[in-house]
Order: sequence, then C-alpha cells, then structure tokens
Amino acid sequence: MSTLERLGSMDMTWLQIEQDTNLMQVVGVLILETPLDRSALEERLRTRLLPMERFGQHVLRDTVGAIWESGQVNLDAHIATANLPPGDEKQALENLIGQLAATPLDSGRPLWQLHVVNSYRGGSALIARVHQCIADSIALIQVLQSLTDAGPTADTTPPPAEPSAANFFDQLYAPLTQAVIDGIKLSGAVWAKYLSLLIFPQQVFDYARASTALALEIGKLLALQDDNHTFLKGQPQGVKHASWSAPLATATLAAIARHHGTTPNALVLACIAGALNAYLKRQNAPTAGIELRTLMPVNLRSEDTPDLLGNRCGLMPIELPVGIDDPKARLDETHRRVQAFREAYDAQRALGLFSLIGQTPRAVQLQSLKLLATKTSALLCHVPGARQPRYLCGAKIVEEMFWSPPSGDMGLAISVVSYAGHHQVGLLADAAMVSDPAAITGLIEAQLAALDPQAQAQAPRKASRRTSRKTT
Repeated sequence: MSTLERLGSMDMTWLQIEQDTNLMQVVGVLILETPLDRSALEERLRTRLLPMERFGQHVLRDTVGAIWESGQVNLDAHIATANLPPGDEKQALENLIGQLAATPLDSGRPLWQLHVVNSYRGGSALIARVHQCIADSIALIQVLQSLTDAGPTADTTPPPAEPSAANFFDQLYAPLTQAVIDGIKLSGAVWAKYLSLLIFPQQVFDYARASTALALEIGKLLALQDDNHTFLKGQPQGVKHASWSAPLATATLAAIARHHGTTPNALVLACIAGALNAYLKRQNAPTAGIELRTLMPVNLRSEDTPDLLGNRCGLMPIELPVGIDDPKARLDETHRRVQAFREAYDAQRALGLFSLIGQTPRAVQLQSLKLLATKTSALLCHVPGARQPRYLCGAKIVEEMFWSPPSGDMGLAISVVSYAGHHQVGLLADAAMVSDPAAITGLIEAQLAALDPQAQAQAPRKASRRTSRKTT
C-alpha cells in the first residue's frame, strides 16, 4: 500500500535549488580490491538499504511543494553496470564519475542509483549517486558506510561506532552532544526560527516567517567580503570532471604536522591551497593576496536524533590562503585560520541559508544563490572514514571518495577523505571553471614534499650525487 508524506523544509530546498548545470547529487566511489558480486550487492541493499523508508520512496510534486510516495523498488533500475574503455583506468573512471555527476536521476523512481564498474585494477569500483533531498552528505556517507562490514564475512551486528576523534574537523561530522547544544547561544531570532523550522517542518509554509529568517541569514552573507575573482568565478556549463590525489599516508602527515607544530588536517588544507597557487601560476594568473573562501558542512543533529536521514546541516566559511607563495608561511597561516575556525564553531555562526531558500519564491532563490557565489568559491568537505579497512560483500575497500554538490553558480567541490591509514583529496569541478582537475590534485604530493623535512634533507644529497656523476 502506498504511503504519502510531505517533504520537510531542508529536504524541499535541495529539490528547489537544483539546476541543469548543478545537480544536487551526493556522489561517492568505492575502489574494491576484488570483483564485486552483483547478486550479493542486491541482497545487501534489500537487507540494509531498503529498510530505510526514503530509499523506497519517489517524489511527487504538487502545487504546495512535494510529497514522498512509497512504492515497489526495482533493483534492476537502480543498479547499472559499466565497463571502462582501454587505456588509463583511473582517468577513465574519473571521466565516468564526471559524466554521472552531470546526469539527472530518474525522477519517476527513488532518487538514487549505483553503477558497478566490472573491472578496475584487478578488482572493481562502485559509484553511488543519491539526491540530497533524501539526506545531507553527512548522513548519506554514514548510510553508504553502513552497507560495509569489518571483515570479508557479513557482520551479524551493527558495526561499533568509531572512537570519538579529538580532531576538530572530524568533530564537525559528529552529532551535537547535549553539552554543546546547551552552549549554543540562541540570542539571535534567526536561529530560534531556524531550529524551529528543523523541528517543526510543517511550519515552513509560513512564507512571512521564512522570508524574515532568510533576510537575516542573507545579512550574514552580506557581512562577508566578496571572494576574490579567480578562475572559479563564472557560469557553470553542467559538464563535470572528477579527480582525486594519490593516497597520502596518515602517519606521514602526522609526522610532518608535528614537525611544524600543526595538525594533519591543517597540513592537508595548506597543501590544497598550495596546489591551487601552483595551478594559478601555470595559468599565468595573479596569485598575490588571493583568498579562496570555502563552505564546510557542519552536522546539526543531536545525539538523540531518531532519524538518520533528512537534511540537518549548516555551513561555515573558512578561507584558504592561496595567495601566499612560501609553503611554510602558507602552512602557518592555514594553521592560524583553522584555530580561529575552531573557536568560531558555534551554531550561531553557521549559515542556515539552505533551511530557508526552498520556502521562498524562485526569484528570491536565484538571487540568494547568486549572492552565495559572489561570497564563496567552493564547497569543502572533510569526510572521516573508518580507521581500519572495510569490506563490501566480501570485497575489501582500498579507497573511498565522496563529493557533496555545490549549489547555484559554484563550480567546485573539494573533498578530503581519511580512510584506513591514508588521506586523499578529491575535486569535482565544472568544466567552465576547471577543465582538468587532475592538474590540481596531481600537485598535492609535491606540496606535501615541500613541507616534509626528510624530503628537504634528501634533496641536496640527491642533487650532490647528480653533480658528482656529471663531473666523473
């Protein structure tokens, strides 16, 4: 029997703000050491994914908004297979991900789909696309991880929660404890109304209330200086390209970070800023004084939130010091900004814009998104994955990468994923802004080497040996 349920405030927003040039899909890829068995995958979806009601519901639009309608799920329509063309396998997989990121999901079915790449580096790959109206990226990444096991055989009990991370960026994804909630300053009317809209989504159709709250949220944006005009400003074409860096050993990152008195995540952000700096120089673009403002999702769920799905995240701005040429000075400034970001982690500072845009007229939505694009350049997500390798239907996962969708005229999503002893940086870019994101991710290792004291100590010795060989 079909059941009906109206979409909540933030879920509706992601339907409303979708554009042909920027689809609101969370995209993920798992690289598997061995081939993935399709029948085992189907069984895993039946037992672990489809019991979550949203993954069996499609969206019906009406004059008021939209409704979730339950129905039968045909897994053949949700699991597709793909074969990569001969040649560079990683580049072919990145091309496929870019194509899928620009391909709309079937609106007549539940808004998710998996693509199994049958042969990839001796194993296989699984590409997942889920519309963000089902849930925000923080929740969806947890959903995908819930499909995996701690070993080659299926877990009979839910996987234990990872130990609480002391790392600040990992904490952004953790549910809010009661102590944090009690510490949130709700002196501003906007946050009282914002949280009210989250808790009572049936209120969102009060346009006067939503418009008043939205005006205050836009005031937060207006208070920010305009972001620098770089290659990331422009009108997206809707053609997407994906790329990710080689794995960076977490132990190496930790050692280099200790040497410089900083944290591994500040180090990775400094390497991203350095790669963007080098990319700008290769494009003969000015770099002096360039700042790149990114928005980071922040989990606003409480520990006792009963429903994992839905959209319950805010956004907080953090600027990358792209314009600093010296690697050490750039790292020091990144560290300072990360510390300031930590001190500003307060729900009153997070942007609640996306909880409100969907409840306003289309013209207001477009203007709000254009304003967002003038103030920011990219969406930046840090995804804390499992510390130990995970398995999907018996196949070991050797790499993971996820991207959240940038909205409006933003054309770049940056992801930092930590998993099983390594970090990787991934870009999902619109071709109008970055035609070859591999040209940026390919610079990450060199940026790290520029800050590695061991690599710097070895460089003169290698140069000396080369000179010696030339003179003999």
